[in-house]
Amino acid sequence: MNYLKESAVHAVEETQSTIILTRKKKTRCDEFAHVVEAVMLDYPDAKTHIDSESGGYDKIIILK
Repeated sequence: MNYLKESAVHAVEETQSTIILTRKKKTRCDEFAHVVEAVMLDYPDAKTHIDSESGGYDKIIILK
């Protein structure tokens, strides 16, 4: 899985110092949870954000 490319599940925004992956669905998404798991394997220092309404991950931030 190449999570650094945008997909139907998530958007990718890259700045000079970060890569931000954002869930596209408004509700909890198991597919995005798999993306988060893959990112955390490669970037254990990545920061996650959980949406308080859905209780699922909605964003992950990778510091370059």
